Amino acid sequence: MKKFALVAAPLALAASLAFAPTASAAPSDTPALGCVRVFNLDRPPLGLDIDAVKRVATLLGLPGVPNRLGMVCETPQQTDAEHGVVNYPRHGPIILRNIGSARLQEYCTDSVSEPGATAPLPGTDIITKGLVVFGSGCVTEPNPIAV
Repeated sequence: MKKFALVAAPLALAASLAFAPTASAAPSDTPALGCVRVFNLDRPPLGLDIDAVKRVATLLGLPGVPNRLGMVCETPQQTDAEHGVVNYPRHGPIILRNIGSARLQEYCTDSVSEPGATAPLPGTDIITKGLVVFGSGCVTEPNPIAV
């Protein structure tokens, strides 16, 4: 009987975790922005001049090394289904999502932003006419709005 209890308890715990609602690391008051494109700089696309991106982020005052880059981030979104839209003050914690029904989001503990320009992003042909957001301390997590 004891052997059964030792096996049943971990299985019950595992089952409850598997069916638990997806939790977000982002606090409910974190601003969220929909972006035309979000880059994971831990795995940058070919041709992206990562050194140039780091230099710009440093000049803008981003604490830490940027590991996410949001391009044309003009669409404020809800953080989660229970709370409204929080305005982005152009720095601080941020959630970056690709516009549309993104299943995942990027939660960054810090960020800085800069209005885009008509010049392409260094090393690419991507024109950045909208807000460009540099994020550090970022992790990929499920988007609670898309669940």
